[in-house]
Amino acid sequence: MVRIVFPTNQKMSYISPVESTFEDSKYLTILNVRGQNITAVETIKNPHPHSKEEIIRECKDNHFGVLILSENEKIPVGELKKSGVSVFTSNTNKTVLNTFSDFVQDKLKKVK
Repeated sequence: MVRIVFPTNQKMSYISPVESTFEDSKYLTILNVRGQNITAVETIKNPHPHSKEEIIRECKDNHFGVLILSENEKIPVGELKKSGVSVFTSNTNKTVLNTFSDFVQDKLKKVK
């Protein structure tokens, strides 16, 4: 199982729009995924809305495997990679479900 996290400002499960940055998000919407199937959806309050450094710890503590953003946010990608977290970006402000669909279809850009 992989846990994919999206920054969001609405608590509407997988129909929430993906925000451009973690610092601008009120919530984190998390998809638990097995293969290409969503097995569970969680929405939690963003515990560190103004701290890029805390993203790394949050990813480790919650076993997030993938972060998806709607634009290339200046986050510590190298540190996230060391923790086993992949980061992807999407060009548009789509919903979590539509962005997940793009992820499954390899339409997202992987941040290197």
